[in-house]
Amino acid sequence: MIKSRILLPFALLVVLAGQAQEKRALIIGIDHYLPPPKTRITGTARSAFRNLDGCVNDGRSMHSIVTSRFLFSPANTDTLFNEAASRAGILKKMNELLEITHPGDFVLIFYAGHGSQVPNSLSGEVDKKDESIVPSDTWKPGVEDIRDKELAKIYNAFLDKGAKLTVIMDCCHSGSLARGPQAPGLFRFIADANYDARDASQPIPPETRPEGNFLILSAAQDDEFAQEQKDANNIPHGAFTIALLQSLEQQSVNASALNLFSSIRAILKSNGKKQEPVLAAQPLRQQQTLFGLGKGSVPDRSRVAVSGFEYGDVLLQGGFALGLYKENELVKFNGTDTLVKLVIDTVYSVNRSLARVVKGSSKDLKPGELLEVTNWVSSSAPLLKIYLPGSSMNYTDIARLAAVNKTLRAAEKIHWVNDLEKTDPYISVYYDGKKFRVNTDGKEVTAPASITVPALLQLCKQDSSFYFELPLFKELYAEMKTTLQSPRNKSIVLTDNIADAQYMLYGTIDEEGNPAYGLRRIQTAARDSLESMPVQTKSFPVTTLSRESVKELTDSLYEYALRLAKIRGWMHLNGPDDGGNSFPFHLELLDKTSGTPVTNNEYRVGHNVAFHLVANPGSSGASKIKRFVYVFLIDKHGNMTLAYPDADAGNVANQFPKYEDYALVKNVFLFEGVVSDPVGTDNYYLLASDEPITNYAQVFNQEGVRGIDPLDTNPLGNLLNLGNEGGSRGFTKSAVNWNLIKLAVKSRY
Repeated sequence: MIKSRILLPFALLVVLAGQAQEKRALIIGIDHYLPPPKTRITGTARSAFRNLDGCVNDGRSMHSIVTSRFLFSPANTDTLFNEAASRAGILKKMNELLEITHPGDFVLIFYAGHGSQVPNSLSGEVDKKDESIVPSDTWKPGVEDIRDKELAKIYNAFLDKGAKLTVIMDCCHSGSLARGPQAPGLFRFIADANYDARDASQPIPPETRPEGNFLILSAAQDDEFAQEQKDANNIPHGAFTIALLQSLEQQSVNASALNLFSSIRAILKSNGKKQEPVLAAQPLRQQQTLFGLGKGSVPDRSRVAVSGFEYGDVLLQGGFALGLYKENELVKFNGTDTLVKLVIDTVYSVNRSLARVVKGSSKDLKPGELLEVTNWVSSSAPLLKIYLPGSSMNYTDIARLAAVNKTLRAAEKIHWVNDLEKTDPYISVYYDGKKFRVNTDGKEVTAPASITVPALLQLCKQDSSFYFELPLFKELYAEMKTTLQSPRNKSIVLTDNIADAQYMLYGTIDEEGNPAYGLRRIQTAARDSLESMPVQTKSFPVTTLSRESVKELTDSLYEYALRLAKIRGWMHLNGPDDGGNSFPFHLELLDKTSGTPVTNNEYRVGHNVAFHLVANPGSSGASKIKRFVYVFLIDKHGNMTLAYPDADAGNVANQFPKYEDYALVKNVFLFEGVVSDPVGTDNYYLLASDEPITNYAQVFNQEGVRGIDPLDTNPLGNLLNLGNEGGSRGFTKSAVNWNLIKLAVKSRY
């Protein structure tokens, strides 16, 4: 008996060793929810239906990313889009995926579509509701949502089989309008179901299981909307998925899920969205890669598959989702020699491009073959989109409203606020370009017929926080529009769609009660005050209506818009994709007191910290060309500050890699300091270049958005003017001979 007990695990190990770990994925995207035209709805499960725009794009982009960057086999990556993603279809595919999954497999389930809630009178939750995803056919009689309890049972079944499961959800989990002035947009939430699930079951939350093989990324908190948004290429997506895709482009495939989540959150906020994404997993799982793959198990670079041929040109199974643009070059190598070289002429969509052959012959290519991207092309997208609320009011009208606001500030009944970084107002009064609107505790209420002190106070409860946003006056609107449309502005565009903008102009009053104007995020939340980009900028007063005063106000607003564009431009900049092969290092933050790495990317005022350059796991540094390293910081006001090397050190000690006795030095101290005010998010950037930047002390110490002298001797000169006045989005294209490494650290008291 003892012998058989020993042999059984050994036999099991032999079986497991003979099974290669597979990467498997099910990707679901649903835009179509409306029933066919003239369909008579006879069911009672749901009475309201609404189509979405970007969910299928999300799914196609994720398919492109996981197959190209993470090397999921297309044969193991299944998709369900629109009508195919019925309730029966989704459950069938999930169960089929479960059936073929083996111990040790890596599984991804991605869903983009509507989220909702289902009443459940037997639920143990206080609200007696289950969160749900909404299949495409819930308009049919008897077709119900797929509730979180059903999903938890399926997830647990994967974990019971020994799989490592990652779930990504871009949908709303429940609905609660946020406080503050609202921005319209398309939300991934549909009205609650009309039936009672009557389910008393309480499955184990998979993220709490001790084996730590489960991770879920969600687009929003349970009480928030997940919003749709157009990306930089004007393609609709989920706002969360836009941030996810960009983070996957920027980060190494070896990045921890926690670091990736921090990047997603920062990009989401920089895009003007207030929804709060969620990462749920055991702490150890959060430190692993997104899909739980072993670090170094996947080459850290994108490869683009050939999908076919068209009149001698080559169709590629990759597009905007992989960061491809016109003039990107792709190569098939024969050893170290170039066998075939392509140049992209057209990017059609998130996962489709057309390239011409410039060297070799297309006959040496075949569908499914993977090509390497060998150059870098910058995006032509603007650094910032701004919305200007229209107005037919003149300065006299605004001065009268400012007087109303000044009186309200002194009113004892309310707590008057104008700092949206500190307080989320209970009541907001704002102008949408046509009329005044009132938002009370997240719900729109009827605005008074006239904007007077008594009428506005009538809306308020005792001690409620109150925010009154002044409209623009027409002279300011016209001058600001002219300035932003002038040839000198290369970084910012105006948009007529508020949902596509990141910032807008807002009006308030100064200490004396004069009208004052600044820029604020389209969606505001006080909890975002520590993020990289401010919830609102300082405001600038205007005391008289004169050409000079309006011009001075406009210039101040334009300068701050450029500052925002500069911050966002560097945050969103993707460096060349060389897979980290030419510069296999990362920045690491250490607590000086304990000598241990800071893994949560946070530090506190007064703490002593140090920054080190650390080799990536598995890097030997062999045959690496030395690069010159520069580390700089960009604060939330758009100021750039050099951190490494010292201003007078010269381009000597900042060359990496370094070797001792022919062995790579894997951990090098760069600089240290004491964390100080103000609190917020500090964005550190490491630029590694084949060529030295001779005047680096001047280049990396920039106050505001004043431009720097062109760097005639370095091809990165235009890049280093990114976001400055007269600067552009970057240069058109370059060789893959530089790297950009980012580290965002949040400071607190």
